[in-house]
Amino acid sequence: MTFDVVVVGGGVAGLSGAMALGRSRRSVLVIDAGEPRNAPADHAHNYLGREGVPPLELLEIGRAEVAAYGVEVLADRVVGLSGEAGSFVVTTEGGRRVTARRILVAGGVSDELPDVPGLAERWGKDVLHCPYCHGWEVRDRRIAILGTTPMAGHQGLLFRQLSDDVTLVLLDGVELPVEELEKMVAIGVTIVHGTPQEVVATDDGAALVGLRLADGSVLERDAIVVASMPHARADYLGPLGIEPAPFEVNGVAHGSVVPVEPSGATSVPGIFAAGNVTDVSMVLVASAAHGVRVGAWINAELAGEEAAAAVAEHRASLFERPAWEERYSGDKVWSGRVNVQLAAEAADLPPGRALDVGCGEGGDALWLAERGWQVTASDFAEAALARVTEHAADAGLGDRVTTRLLDVRTFEPDDETWDLVTAHFVHLPDGGMVDVVRRLASAVAPGGTLLVVGHAPSDVHSGLRHGHDSFMHTADQLLPALGDEWRVEVCESRPRIQPHPETGEEIAIADAVLRARLEG
Repeated sequence: MTFDVVVVGGGVAGLSGAMALGRSRRSVLVIDAGEPRNAPADHAHNYLGREGVPPLELLEIGRAEVAAYGVEVLADRVVGLSGEAGSFVVTTEGGRRVTARRILVAGGVSDELPDVPGLAERWGKDVLHCPYCHGWEVRDRRIAILGTTPMAGHQGLLFRQLSDDVTLVLLDGVELPVEELEKMVAIGVTIVHGTPQEVVATDDGAALVGLRLADGSVLERDAIVVASMPHARADYLGPLGIEPAPFEVNGVAHGSVVPVEPSGATSVPGIFAAGNVTDVSMVLVASAAHGVRVGAWINAELAGEEAAAAVAEHRASLFERPAWEERYSGDKVWSGRVNVQLAAEAADLPPGRALDVGCGEGGDALWLAERGWQVTASDFAEAALARVTEHAADAGLGDRVTTRLLDVRTFEPDDETWDLVTAHFVHLPDGGMVDVVRRLASAVAPGGTLLVVGHAPSDVHSGLRHGHDSFMHTADQLLPALGDEWRVEVCESRPRIQPHPETGEEIAIADAVLRARLEG
């Protein structure tokens, strides 16, 4: 099965990204291993509107909310990722394989704790790391801070706001900068040196007693604060060339993250990341907000990709052969009458050899043949040429009209010339008509006439020209195709009135008319 986006990780960043995508009518699969970083905590804080909610309850609510927008959540673990943007293959531990146009990595981080016996068992209970997540709950309590890095003074600064009884225990080998030590002394933080022997709890493990210090004494505490070393959960990205990078704070390594651009894009096109896996300092609400933002970027990228594909398809319907073969294989397309600008510009020309480029069903070719011209009717649709042959035979002009399969984008006259080369409403996008006119001009005999007529850009207002003017041109925009040997006789935007094909109302349009004569 193919999804627009597979989200790896069902925490708040992943679910928030999935929400933004689901509400944009994207097909989304969230694959979640069920290991949220904050699972040990009883409550989440600073999440406006959900203050104090248990983390697992918050995720349960989130899963129900994204499901309402068609997002599928799969309890599994991603073990493999391959492919490229548009066709990633995701493999799970449970043996499922799905494809995705884009990947959102939101698996968060795992916390590496100092090797102090008993510390890990109390992580998320009374062993804490973030003053904004859990500080209020230990206000006015006895707090110990494990100084595992030179950044420990930062935690001392923030937790001292919450309690008058804060002790900073500097582990062996960790030196606090002199200015940080001075701050701690000035604000009343006690400093103790030496790696603790263990975290001491009551016999039943129900409550924290304190820290057994290096000298064997017990520092009685109600909470222990520690800076974990968070590491990005992103092993499956390695085969694609995405490796976690150090996350540094003031030049000190503090875990690893997946590097991303402001949009959440990684170094591999089509793979994005959001939340703690990109920034270990993000609190819960920041991770959720980042997930929404990156989800929106992914949706915008997909929308742009789809629009580009639509443009390519639309252009194919206008400018590529298969669409015109189909068009000329159905009902009659054109009126069969001569184009008015050909009648206006060629009526007084002496008959000779004429090349009608983009002849369609042959209205112009037959008009010329009726006036004595020997006409080569050319088009790149064989179905159109078959109609020209049929119509010429019915009109008794089969001896004056021959057909030729020709693509003006690659046309080379090979020294064959005509007294009149005419092209009506042959269009190419992005200025491609200048090269076409240059090719057509090379097929004009000395003294002959080149007549090129197109839809003027001003016609966009009429609603007849597909809502854009990228394929239209003014007459003077074609002049660079002509050299000094050409005398330009007409170069103008010529107005005319025609019925709107849908409403029948008469509307004003304009034809870009270029007529030039080759000196000779």
